[in-house]
Amino acid sequence: MKKDPADYTKGETEYAARKQAVKDGKPNAYTYFKNIAVTLAGDLVIGLSFSNDYQRYSCSAIEIDGVRFNDPCRWSKDGKALDDDLSDLNVSSVHTSVRTI
Repeated sequence: MKKDPADYTKGETEYAARKQAVKDGKPNAYTYFKNIAVTLAGDLVIGLSFSNDYQRYSCSAIEIDGVRFNDPCRWSKDGKALDDDLSDLNVSSVHTSVRTI
């Protein structure tokens, strides 16, 4: 995310806040940060994991414009959305310790 924080979406703002919490050493911040990411549209991806078998990312929920949807979503290992109505995943926002299954 290389844009002015004033232009962040709700998802990007939450992602930045959680990233800052890790830097500040807040309790449990790392646990909550390592399995989130954002899409190119700025949606917050929650419960992100990577499947070694299928070579793709998936999540348990996504927050679009501040509204949480508990629908699983999928992206290729390169971040390309596998579901028609999704934005591509911002792969640079995926933590190196994302849960791998």
